[in-house]
Amino acid sequence: WIINNFVSSTMGKALNAVRDNEIAADAMTVNTRRTKMVAFMFGAFWAGVAGGLYAHELRYVNPSSFGIQMLAEILAMVYFGGLNSVVGSIVGAVSIQMLSEALRPLELFKWIIIPLLLILVMIFRPTGLIAFREFNVKRILGAKSKGQGTP
Repeated sequence: WIINNFVSSTMGKALNAVRDNEIAADAMTVNTRRTKMVAFMFGAFWAGVAGGLYAHELRYVNPSSFGIQMLAEILAMVYFGGLNSVVGSIVGAVSIQMLSEALRPLELFKWIIIPLLLILVMIFRPTGLIAFREFNVKRILGAKSKGQGTP
């Protein structure tokens, strides 16, 4: 909810503008330096929160806990779910984690099947499974339409 509100705020729109075309964003009076700094701090904050929760779960953290395998797994989760989509990132994380747990008995073959699945997603859905979808609470909760009121 917080990230979705941030993305739809003025700063989030400025971030999207800087991401798409920095020169055009600068021409439209977006302070690109400040926007990049806020993006870095926002990402660092959420990385710190995630690291704190991960350390709480493991009860012991050292640098070897964060290897190339974990980086690849996290990037696969984000890409699998969809680019530029908060809901897609959540779907990607849940689906890759569930698939990883379901394939746990296969041990080594798990690390062959998941990358193959990711390659298929890259070929057939280059932007991910749920790319560019917005999170709309009113639609989820089933807000009434104008014609559905009580008489």
